[in-house]
Amino acid sequence: MYFAPRVILEVCETKKTVVEDLFVLRLLRSLTPFVLLLAATVAFAQNVTIVSPSATTVSSPVHVVANFSPSAPIESISVLVDNVEVNQQPDAVTPLDLYVSMPSGNHLLTVNAVQADGLQLTASRSVDVSAPVMAMSTATTSSASSSGPSDETAAIQTSTSGGTSLISHIEEKSGWYMYPDQGNPNCSSKPYLMSSPSLDGTSGRFYLDPTGQFNNCLWPIKLGKSTATHFKLETYFQLSKPLVSQGVEFSSNKHMGTKWYKFSVQCSYYKGVFSVWDTAGSKWVKTSIPCRRPASNTWEHVIVQTEITNGKAVFQSLTHNGVTYTINKSFYPKKGVSSYSFGVHFQMNGNRSGDSYYTWLDNLKYTYW
Repeated sequence: MYFAPRVILEVCETKKTVVEDLFVLRLLRSLTPFVLLLAATVAFAQNVTIVSPSATTVSSPVHVVANFSPSAPIESISVLVDNVEVNQQPDAVTPLDLYVSMPSGNHLLTVNAVQADGLQLTASRSVDVSAPVMAMSTATTSSASSSGPSDETAAIQTSTSGGTSLISHIEEKSGWYMYPDQGNPNCSSKPYLMSSPSLDGTSGRFYLDPTGQFNNCLWPIKLGKSTATHFKLETYFQLSKPLVSQGVEFSSNKHMGTKWYKFSVQCSYYKGVFSVWDTAGSKWVKTSIPCRRPASNTWEHVIVQTEITNGKAVFQSLTHNGVTYTINKSFYPKKGVSSYSFGVHFQMNGNRSGDSYYTWLDNLKYTYW
């Protein structure tokens, strides 16, 4: 039987192509598990970020702060030192913010979290703990770090008169950190001190640069510990571009044993009113207090009066630009690890278009008794 050379050549080329396709298919099949493992590892590593300690050498107790970007609600958080669990939070409160005692030397710090769907998240960091300082001056130690509940916090200077304590110029304090509340925005890591605009010569400037729709960024600061049950949060603020802001939020929070009380107030320019936070219900509750977009280059003034009564977080009143409104709403707290710490936070909310803007805070102060 006779085959033309051209036919033979085409048959050979076809067989060669089939062989090559089979080889590529087998190669892809062999690589698939490794590709999937790599993708899972990358996604896994992006779910927990240890914000503090940021330095390689720290002192004990070590301030541990971690942010989470879960795909489902987080049910528990644990902290390990050298693979030994030193703290566990069955009822997880995020962001993680606590102090962990460590002996001097090099240690492996690990933060683990378990989501409601069973997925485990983790992040680790090497930490060098310096030898403890045996003596320290008590001249700058605040009443917030005096004898009382056993949880340890960084000392922030407090002035006390009678039974009332005041922490002023909080925007100028160290200890702020950033937490992306929604989306993946680019935000300032802390407030940057500015001489202008300012009411007293120094303001704290916060920056929100969204990467998508309705991106928010939150900045907390831990102030100390106390058994106080009455609180007043006061601040002035100014927006660089009032027309692009979705809103701003101001909050104080207080741990009383295993109960966590959160006093958050949101000024929503979209809704046109102030809302208060239902901690146990995890939702905003609108008030009838008006909240309108401010004019450019103007300072807004907000005062929020709250208290803990009968086991509830009570929002008493809100004063906005000199006008006082009664709120009289109360909500149950959430449960967490035992603590008596307290702090405040500030949040900037982005709009649908993802426009960036600045906010300046001035004379931010917190009174408690």
